[in-house]
Amino acid sequence: MKNKGLVTLLITLAAFGVTYMLLVFSSRWNEAAYITAGILLGIAAVVSFILAEVKRKQDFAPNMWGILSGLFLWGFVGEFLEAINWVVIADYRFLPVLLLAGFFLVFLIVRKQLADRFAFAFGHFAGIWGLHMWMIYQFEHLSRTHWSTYPSAAIAGAGAVISFILMARAKKTSPKMAWALAGLLLAWTVLEYVWGWRIIPGPYSM
Repeated sequence: MKNKGLVTLLITLAAFGVTYMLLVFSSRWNEAAYITAGILLGIAAVVSFILAEVKRKQDFAPNMWGILSGLFLWGFVGEFLEAINWVVIADYRFLPVLLLAGFFLVFLIVRKQLADRFAFAFGHFAGIWGLHMWMIYQFEHLSRTHWSTYPSAAIAGAGAVISFILMARAKKTSPKMAWALAGLLLAWTVLEYVWGWRIIPGPYSM
């Protein structure tokens, strides 16, 4: 498959859109629909994780399933469970947990003790978690237009551009996919800031 970075970007972006729209519109419908959507995301996370292992002998597919598993897991834990007040891992008080989890994740990846497909799953979840936590802290404890939000968005935007450049230059599949994912997360973060500044309406404003 050619242009694996671009394909990774498009599939992940589509999955982001579907996940967000599923949560937004089900929450607008009724409680039963929202609970059903949350449970479906939890199931999708597990199924995607299993498929990442089933497809382990392939090149692109296991990593892609890992990425999707991490996204669906975030949709279930970071969005759904938070909305029904079961757990709020985006709260800054969970920062020690995130840092500890991030340390072990990086340690295992550097030591090559974690398969790429699982590194993508856990790394995607942790990446969204960290970026979301920082943004929530700014918006809730400072303000949506606090001065720190502007350099944060600028840094995220610059990081996205650099990531896409590195994606284009990478030769191997996993690095190419990793830079594509990093670029998307950082670009999505900029979009979240724009939504937060009320420059354009966000999905929950529909």
